[in-house]
Amino acid sequence: MMQLVNFQIAISLFLWLLLNAMVEGNSIPKVVQHNVTAGSLSSSPWLKKIMNQKQDPRSPGCGNRPWICRQGESRPGMQCCRNRCVDVFSDVNNCGLCGIRCPFTWQCCRGLCADTNINPYNCGRCGNKCPFGVLCLYGMCGYAQAFPPLPFPRPPPRPPFPFPPKPSRPQPRPRPPFPFPRKPQPWHPPHPPTMQ
Repeated sequence: MMQLVNFQIAISLFLWLLLNAMVEGNSIPKVVQHNVTAGSLSSSPWLKKIMNQKQDPRSPGCGNRPWICRQGESRPGMQCCRNRCVDVFSDVNNCGLCGIRCPFTWQCCRGLCADTNINPYNCGRCGNKCPFGVLCLYGMCGYAQAFPPLPFPRPPPRPPFPFPPKPSRPQPRPRPPFPFPRKPQPWHPPHPPTMQ
């Protein structure tokens, strides 16, 4: 019996919350309401103008007027891209032209996408040139180079002159000592010592 009462209380509480939410609805008015608490039937003219204002037919941005990006003291690379004025010489999302996006970790340098980790003309940042012959690695000029590189590659070895070389004369073979092999000495019995 107690469970039935608890169930009825829960259902009635749920219905009361649902009804209360539907009655309140959207509490944000579309137009300005009159201020009835102060007793006046009018509100601020400025507030009424702001709240009841219709959309301006001229939308903000440069989409309908792209020339505004080139007015005043703007840089020469300013263009209207997606209703915004952007510098196409340095913007990674609009590099050179609208909609040209540079790959991740690349930068837009003078309207061209450049990998500043390995580019010797834009090493680490745009316009940072490495000296002649020095490599750009990890955005640093000459990173981990043990010795200065040679100014030019080593020349290949010179071919023999005249080319093709003439075959050399055969050298005489060395002769063995004469007579070869030595003839063995005949065996002689030992001589007795002589007395004089």
